[in-house]
Amino acid sequence: MNFNDVVNALTFLSPIILLIGITIGVKKYKVLDIIHKSIVCYFVVMLCVDTTGRIIWITTGNNLIVLPIYSLIEILLFLVFYYKCLFRSRHLSIIGLGIAGILYILWELLQYKSNAKEFQSYSKVVDNFIVITLVLAFFYEKINKFRESKWDNFKLNAVILAYFSINLIFFLPINFLINETSGLKFYFWLVNLIVTILFYIYLTTLIGKNIYSQKEKP
Repeated sequence: MNFNDVVNALTFLSPIILLIGITIGVKKYKVLDIIHKSIVCYFVVMLCVDTTGRIIWITTGNNLIVLPIYSLIEILLFLVFYYKCLFRSRHLSIIGLGIAGILYILWELLQYKSNAKEFQSYSKVVDNFIVITLVLAFFYEKINKFRESKWDNFKLNAVILAYFSINLIFFLPINFLINETSGLKFYFWLVNLIVTILFYIYLTTLIGKNIYSQKEKP
């Protein structure tokens, strides 16, 4: 088994972990709080996107169109998540930023070209930037109001910040990563894959901990 075979095998870890998280969450969905229910829903959408991307790749040999669609869905999910579960203020400037990001990605979709050499999408960069902004706004809000007693929310946001910051750096040279021929790109994809797997594992453990904590309550 060579390096490429190892990387290809590792790509199946991501949907497996998502499926494990979904299974755990769905079985005890009623006892989960709103934050962890949202994580389960996020897992379901990510698994659907992952599966769709694989199907498109198998049938057409090119699934680049999935990236801007994935980015658009992720922005919408995180905007809803933060405004429904975490924010206590309206943050109108962030709503405006989110709308601008959504419009940009829609524009990218209209301009989409399937040719890999011409593909230069910044949709994931925009997605990452908006999620990072949401996290920073959460921290700013809590620091100013001193009302956050659930430190798990801080830990969750710290992990989200770290993951999307790494993602932002990774997706800036997306055209290089798609068209580079020396094999160096596989190391970049491997790092991104490992970071994504660790992110999903962390979220899965959060679901399990929330279920356990609900059982402990009288």
